[in-house]
Amino acid sequence: MARAENRIKKEDRLFSLILALVSSREGLTKNDILKTVRGYSDIFDYNGNTALDKMFERDKDEIRSMGVIIDTLELPEEEGQTHNIRYSISRKNYDFPDDVTFTSDELTLLNVAANAWREASLSSDSRHALTKIKSLGVSASDPLIGVAPHIRTNDRAFNAIEDALENELIITFNYLKPGQSKSQLRTVSPLAMLSWGGLWYVLAFDFDAQAERTFLLKRIVSVPARVPQKTHPRPAENYVRRMQSELEELTRANSATLKLISGSDAQLRLTTKYGYSSEETAITFGFSDLELLADELVVYGNQVSVVSPSELAEAVRARLELISSQHGGEQ
Repeated sequence: MARAENRIKKEDRLFSLILALVSSREGLTKNDILKTVRGYSDIFDYNGNTALDKMFERDKDEIRSMGVIIDTLELPEEEGQTHNIRYSISRKNYDFPDDVTFTSDELTLLNVAANAWREASLSSDSRHALTKIKSLGVSASDPLIGVAPHIRTNDRAFNAIEDALENELIITFNYLKPGQSKSQLRTVSPLAMLSWGGLWYVLAFDFDAQAERTFLLKRIVSVPARVPQKTHPRPAENYVRRMQSELEELTRANSATLKLISGSDAQLRLTTKYGYSSEETAITFGFSDLELLADELVVYGNQVSVVSPSELAEAVRARLELISSQHGGEQ
């Protein structure tokens, strides 16, 4: 087993997996992936790979949650033999449509950008991934320039939670709930992490509540600490997909209507974000977290008026009053 300090970062592993699945024309079996793809091959054990199997299943779910389609192929003569299922990402899903054309100047710019990305952003380890795939005897196309990793976060809790997910650890952190002035210590076992609406959420089993809870990483106010010599196995389930479905359901169930001052920064930004014409002064959209939306709206001050719901209007008003009191009542 690789030492913890040498473990490949999750974003590198996901990128290497995407690269391998796009580059393989015939697809790769799970065993091919675990033995050859960076992030799995480093800790592959010929005597058993239960932990790697779970990691691969979580990674597939996360890649699919990004909107990337992973195809599966089961050959007729191998029907029912799940270990021989082949996985691939079809390039045709990401190619430009036939009716899209570019001028010579546009093509020049695209080539410059592609070469700059390939040379500056593609690590040498990722370049070597194609060589590994080819060593399987699988046809691979030219070096990939159409897929780039998009996992970015400034949340200081991210790395600790990622480590806990991969190793089924129990961790503690201080969590500040909306409306509270003092954080609470939580002891949890992370089940999944998901980026939604530009923010990171973690679903975890909360030992104090003895139930699952969803936490927003930006509300974790301490660096998570591992509970020594303790782990917590996770039942097999697609937690990422469940989190996404729950957030989508919340967004459908909660609707906000705003009035915007014409020509304001709020009008420009909020109409763009929620898919309206920049000329609109009244917009309605779904949201999943009232407190987060109130935090977003308060920065626009009197450029935004909340029409509904009343709870959102009250949350924004309370924040504005707090800001006013902290600045001596100045508006």
